[in-house]
Amino acid sequence: MDGVTFCGSCGAQLTSFTPPAPVVSQPADNYNQQQPYQQPQQPQPQQPYYGSQMNVGVTGGALTPPKNYMTEAIIVTVVSFLCCSSLISLILGIIAIVKANNVNTEFAKGNFTEANRNAVAAKKLTIWAAVVAVLFVILIVILIFTVIGIAGLSELGDIFQNM
Repeated sequence: MDGVTFCGSCGAQLTSFTPPAPVVSQPADNYNQQQPYQQPQQPQPQQPYYGSQMNVGVTGGALTPPKNYMTEAIIVTVVSFLCCSSLISLILGIIAIVKANNVNTEFAKGNFTEANRNAVAAKKLTIWAAVVAVLFVILIVILIFTVIGIAGLSELGDIFQNM
């Protein structure tokens, strides 16, 4: 159809038509082409953590919050209250409960460092509350036996005088 200047069906004048060049596919192996330099990926810096290790874990691909020590803090606080233990252990237990509650709150906000910091604080406060409560109970028991012992010796002395 080279050289035709009019359309065969309608008679309209045709402009010169150049067919498009055939598409030549590139070979799959481009070993000769130089690839742009890609800098190796640097490891992401980790958030700082407090305590001996970061307690936020990964289970099944999802982050799990650190242990919050809520149960332990409640037990120590209730036992301190019921045993009429020291006011110091009661206050430490209440603060431990607040810190344990903050673990899950901060974790839900995505603040993993603060959640870990609260978990470590709750653990320490719970331990200290328990230690103070036990020491106070031991001190009270020693005091009771001392008073009973002193009272018993004075009665024993009265018995010997009356003989």
